[in-house]
Amino acid sequence: MSIYVIRHAEKQTGDFHHNGLKFNDQPITETGMQSSRSLVSFFASMEIASIHVSEYARTRQTIDFVAQAKSIVPKIDGRLNEIDVGCIEDMTDAEIQDQFPDFWNAYHSRDRAFRMPDGETGEEAEKRIRALFDSLDPNTNHILCTHEGLIRILLCSLLGLPPHRRHLFSIDYASITVCTFLPAFNCWSVPKVNMVV
Repeated sequence: MSIYVIRHAEKQTGDFHHNGLKFNDQPITETGMQSSRSLVSFFASMEIASIHVSEYARTRQTIDFVAQAKSIVPKIDGRLNEIDVGCIEDMTDAEIQDQFPDFWNAYHSRDRAFRMPDGETGEEAEKRIRALFDSLDPNTNHILCTHEGLIRILLCSLLGLPPHRRHLFSIDYASITVCTFLPAFNCWSVPKVNMVV
């Protein structure tokens, strides 16, 4: 059995900030909606025990067609929110480099842990995604619909890499990463990464 980790589908541009969420809550595009529909056939023959989404609308919209087909109500879980980038979300590269030079150097060298300015570290994001991931029954199938950075951090965690090495992975919109537990070795394998259906 496996845990299927899906990045949300293509999101709209623009300002969709609202009360209750820290960062921009863009809905998915029409192209994203088409990608969401294509996920239904991929999961059609599978038994799914649970579906979990972040607090952001684009994750719920991405998995909504699958959830309806499976008659499953997705569980909203803030542990699936994207890594907290703090105050730099709307800053230009020049502004970040000027105001946070130590962060800028660590972010680009990727040779040590770093904290997003007024945000979280990769290790903190890893702790919360693993808390959810490890709580799931490995003997049944589950779906997590989340965000690019968090998926890359999860991959680092499963493969024994530090979170600051997450740049080694590329995760496309609406892609599926498959995580399968290997009882004989008491560890997780990742047989498929960034699979687009």
